[in-house]
Amino acid sequence: MSNTSHDKVSILMLTYNAPSYVYKSIRTLQMTKDVDYELIVVDNHSKLPTRLILKILSRMGRINKLILNKHNALFAGGNNIAAAHARSDSNYYLLLNSDIQINSSDWLSKLIELNEGGISSFGIVENEPYRVDGYCMLIESNLYNKFKLDENFQWWWSVTKLQAQVLNDGYRIRGLKDHEHYIHHFGGKSGQGFKDAKGMDVDMNSVLNWFEKGTVEFL
Repeated sequence: MSNTSHDKVSILMLTYNAPSYVYKSIRTLQMTKDVDYELIVVDNHSKLPTRLILKILSRMGRINKLILNKHNALFAGGNNIAAAHARSDSNYYLLLNSDIQINSSDWLSKLIELNEGGISSFGIVENEPYRVDGYCMLIESNLYNKFKLDENFQWWWSVTKLQAQVLNDGYRIRGLKDHEHYIHHFGGKSGQGFKDAKGMDVDMNSVLNWFEKGTVEFL
C-alpha cells in the first residue's frame, strides 16, 4: 500500500456495522496512487458480518492493522486507539469514515496539497462555528499526538474542539467545498450508536468559546 510520494500517511478508519459500505470504502481505497499510506481499522464492536469482512480484507492485505474492540469506543476513543497504532514515521493522520467511495486515484495527493501546516479536509460546515468536515480530515501527526480527540466529546464536537486547538496554536485549516470528483461521502450508514454518548449536549456558547483565534479557510 505504498507508492512514490515522500509523504507518509496513516489512515485511521473506524467501522461499526454497515458491512457493504465498509467493503466499498476499503475496496475503492485501493485505487490510491502516489502516496505511501497504511490503513489502520478499528472496529467498534460490530456484528459478525462486518467483523468477518474485515478479517478477510486483513488477510488479503487490504488492511495493514486491524483492531477489533470488545466495546464501542465511539468516534473520539476509536480514533485515539487507531492513532496509537500508527507507524512512527507518518507525517499525517487521516480520519476517514467507513461510508465513503474514492472516485479519483489522486484524492489523497490533493488532500496533502491542500494542507499548509495543520488540517485539510474534503467538505466544510458553513454555520458557526465554521469548520471543516471530519469524515475525511488530514492532520499533521504531531498536532494530533499533541492534542488528540477529547473523549469527553464525541463525534462532531471532538473534531470541532481539535480544530479550535489547532487554530489557537497558530496553524492553518483548509477545506475544499467541491470535492465530489475526489470522494463521495454516503453519510450516516453506521446508525445511531453515538446518540447517548457523553458530550453530545454541549452548550453552543461553550463550543464557540473554544475558538480564540484563527479562521478556517474555505476553498
